[in-house]
Amino acid sequence: MRILRPDKVTQMIIKLVQTEMGEDYVKPIPFDIGELYSNSNNKAPIIMVISPGADPMSEIQKFSAQRRIKVDSLSLGKGQDKKATKQIRDSQTSKADAGTEGTWVVLQNCHLCPSYMP
Repeated sequence: MRILRPDKVTQMIIKLVQTEMGEDYVKPIPFDIGELYSNSNNKAPIIMVISPGADPMSEIQKFSAQRRIKVDSLSLGKGQDKKATKQIRDSQTSKADAGTEGTWVVLQNCHLCPSYMP
């Protein structure tokens, strides 16, 4: 016999935190890719931990198009680590194509390739 229903636990924890600590502790933090970009550099990764169902790729692609930044995207999984390493090295060492401001490498599903996790 189960005492707690798994489908209700998350909702009730959110409600408890909201009641006891306040709304600020359960509101999602707004995603501002412009601020993220202004605080970044080309030698350090930006790591986004997202919730299931969230996908920032459309915002990344829109922002990169405005800034004329090429985006290479790769979904990690079995055997993709060498390809990812090559994309990262190529983006760091290659010169920007005419009319662009360089290249971003977006690695998705990093949890499937633990060597890419800090």
